[in-house]
Amino acid sequence: MKSSSVSAPRLAFALCATMWLGAGSVAAADDFYKGKTITIVCGFTVGGGYDAYARILARHIGEQIPGKPAVVVQNMDGAGSLRASNYVYVNAPKDGTVIAAVNQNMPMYQLLGGKQAQFEAARLQWIGSLISSNGAIYTWHTSPTRTVEDARRRDTPLGGAGTTSDSHIYPTLLNRLVGTRFKVINGYPGGTREIHIAMERGEVEGRSGGGTIPSLLANNKDWLDQKRLNFIVQIGQAREAEMGEAPLMSELVKSDEERSIADLVTMPTILGYAYWLAPGVPADRIAALRKAFDDMLLAPSFRAEADKIGLIVRSQPGIALAALVERAASVPKPLRERAAQLLDWKD
Repeated sequence: MKSSSVSAPRLAFALCATMWLGAGSVAAADDFYKGKTITIVCGFTVGGGYDAYARILARHIGEQIPGKPAVVVQNMDGAGSLRASNYVYVNAPKDGTVIAAVNQNMPMYQLLGGKQAQFEAARLQWIGSLISSNGAIYTWHTSPTRTVEDARRRDTPLGGAGTTSDSHIYPTLLNRLVGTRFKVINGYPGGTREIHIAMERGEVEGRSGGGTIPSLLANNKDWLDQKRLNFIVQIGQAREAEMGEAPLMSELVKSDEERSIADLVTMPTILGYAYWLAPGVPADRIAALRKAFDDMLLAPSFRAEADKIGLIVRSQPGIALAALVERAASVPKPLRERAAQLLDWKD
């Protein structure tokens, strides 16, 4: 797999996106952003995939924004990014200076009736996504659980960030639909880094969800090189070769309803590491940020750094993300309620 790739159609889309802005809106954004600081609120601690991608975004997008504002990352972990999501939507300024970089499952959590969500997925204003990739459930190389059949036969403790995170969602759904015996131990609010430390110490045997190939390449490449992980299940729309023979969740379920639920709940893997602003931010600033994101993807400095540090780029424009969430919101309510029931989302 190449370390950085932006497909020709996506590049073409980014180029076309530059036509969205009229001279007036660029000038208005220029007047606003000059001398300002934009904060990217990352819903996880330093050291994981979300943090790595948020930081490369912060280092490069400012050069493309009219007025060239400073851009910084603020880590705000807690409840699998729910804390950060609620903060950006409710408490942060609605002027275009605060961007959310949170768990890809947050829109789905709200759409499935998550009562702790103080945001509405359909109203989020998306500027783009840097990477989408299959999630996975994997165990440490010393674990006796190496296959789905192993996971059906024995209890397998996995580290979790909270009930709203993919580290809880996917094993819980597999337990209900496929008969696995994953035991999610929540209490690792920072996500990837803390769970990986617990895995190495033997506190848990593995993890679920956010262990994407891009994240592992960015932070734990030696684990892949040394085959220190057992990939049990892939979470996504199509298999990724880097995860070996691990089956997709949708391949393991039986009925059409179960398959629809699996497709619904794994839809966030298409969303990926995406960035949004709260409703109320003026349209000209959203347009300027979308254009800046698309222009950044073409910038030689951005592409060079992504290659240098081994970050895979599979970008999507903001308008495509908005359409994806809109489709998820149109799924019939009974099916969404059934999915929430399977996940034990009672509050």
